[in-house]
Amino acid sequence: MNSDPPAAGESNPLSGPPRPVSIIRNPQFLRLWAIGGFTSTMMWLDMLVIALLTLDLTGSPFLVSLTFFLRFTPMLMGFGIGIIADRLNRKHLMVFGLGVQMVVAASLATLLLADAIQFWHLAVGSFLSGTILASEFPVRRTMIGEVVDPDRVGRAISLESGTSAASRILGPVVGGTFFVTIGPEGGFLFGVVLYGIALWIALAMRYQPPQADLRKQGVFQQIAEGVRYIRGSRLMVGTLVVTLLMNVFGFPYVSQQPVVARDDLMVNDVLVGALQSIEGLGAFIGAALIVAYARPRHYARIYLYGSLLFLVAIIIFSRSDLYWVSFVTVFVGGFGMASFAAMQSAIMIYAASPAMRARVMGSVAMFIGLGPIGQLNIGVLASLLDPRTAIFLTGTAGLVTLLAAAVVFPILRSRDPMETDRAQRAFQRQRPDGPRDA
Repeated sequence: MNSDPPAAGESNPLSGPPRPVSIIRNPQFLRLWAIGGFTSTMMWLDMLVIALLTLDLTGSPFLVSLTFFLRFTPMLMGFGIGIIADRLNRKHLMVFGLGVQMVVAASLATLLLADAIQFWHLAVGSFLSGTILASEFPVRRTMIGEVVDPDRVGRAISLESGTSAASRILGPVVGGTFFVTIGPEGGFLFGVVLYGIALWIALAMRYQPPQADLRKQGVFQQIAEGVRYIRGSRLMVGTLVVTLLMNVFGFPYVSQQPVVARDDLMVNDVLVGALQSIEGLGAFIGAALIVAYARPRHYARIYLYGSLLFLVAIIIFSRSDLYWVSFVTVFVGGFGMASFAAMQSAIMIYAASPAMRARVMGSVAMFIGLGPIGQLNIGVLASLLDPRTAIFLTGTAGLVTLLAAAVVFPILRSRDPMETDRAQRAFQRQRPDGPRDA
């Protein structure tokens, strides 16, 4: 008698344990992936349009950096959002966030159409969008870790990162084109459409949150448990240190990139957007290579060396006087950006136990939230000196401190950091005061 073969991921008594389901055949992952693609496209478009609008309204490089500061400051709440995400349905939090982003985009478009836009509107919009961005790691990316097989987490996050990179190709080009043709209001109206599609996909998604009984734990007990858990892993601590350094010294350059392109490289707003897009293309190709070839034992080295490559690229960018030299430099830097962005989440999700993932990812968001310090710093330097010098000084500081971190955390250079981390955790558990898995 014939029978149908078991579906992917199901057990077959003749062939042993189930095989992991391919991420491209996982409908839950595909929905989360699509939502990330739409929201990422709008994030990059929004960041460029708000930067250019601020420059037009105020003429101040510092206030341009201030909008980035306001966007990323809410990330400091990431750990707290991770605890909330452990207690509530993550799908409901994601739906709420998409609704807020849709309202923000519609409000800014309306103010522009009424010719009533002021800088403080852009500042408030940046802060509200940043508050929702702060939930990205403990909510949607944690959901990705829940719906894919553990051995596929790295590929899933790399694919997610590649999509974000692809959206960086599209978002700035669309934003720059809207800015010089229809007007900036066109970019925000486009955002209403994108957020609306993402909201529809989220509402249609079937998601069953994992069973977790946290009712007997207080909030402060959960925080202490999460801190103790992360502290017991040199790999996680090292990853968070690199996250902090990159967000304080590396990524703030993005706020000054449009200023340098306009004022020093002397190009129009379409080419300003193209400069950000080519960095996205480099990141997309880098993420595709990671999806194809990276394995868990490679994650930490990809993360470290990619971060170093990015910092070297922005230092070279700060010294360039030619648009096409800058164009090639940021393209190469995109490979480093992809390595950082993909591996940052993959390392933390892969190394954490399922019960701790939301808090672990919340800690990533919180360390990203310290990055606005760098935005203020580069804004002040750009005002006192000039944007190119500000990028050079912060990038150099980032390179020096990251090389120091590579020495302090040799696990980031280890051939098999995941196995080394497990061995360290096993040793810690033998100590009376060691960390405990949830």
